[in-house]
Amino acid sequence: MIYRLGELIELENERNTTGKYTLDDVRGISIQKIFIATKADMAGVSLKPYIVVRPGAFAYCPDTSRNGDKISLAFNDTDNVYLVSPIYNVFSIKRPDILMPEYLFMYFSRPEFDRYARFNSWGSARENFNWDDMCRVEIPIPPLDIQRKYAGVYTAMKNHHRA
Repeated sequence: MIYRLGELIELENERNTTGKYTLDDVRGISIQKIFIATKADMAGVSLKPYIVVRPGAFAYCPDTSRNGDKISLAFNDTDNVYLVSPIYNVFSIKRPDILMPEYLFMYFSRPEFDRYARFNSWGSARENFNWDDMCRVEIPIPPLDIQRKYAGVYTAMKNHHRA
């Protein structure tokens, strides 16, 4: 069945207002679709407006300019909580009865998704693939048991490739 992502995902906006999370928790997002240690100069930067990325959540940078035709997006498949810049969009699955996050990440990891996001980015000086654009993405969703199989094979192949 075909769904629009906006039916299945929701924006997260939990901020680090209490300062519970520290500089050790701050991450950037690479075009290889992984969280990375931040490269930003964080001296004197308040982490209170930073967005919390809980396990099972995604984050992406809407700015698609100068990314080598890729979108910076990552899935938190760890048990760790991360903080990301407030310029990022953080979201989670709101319909786990229909969509597995691992399956969605597999979909996002395809070069076809990068091409789609770049083609549908708008702006003159800085191109942007905003939250509304993400919500309009149409995605074919197989039953959960099939998603589980695809995601399992994909994860096994990634882990084997890393070894």
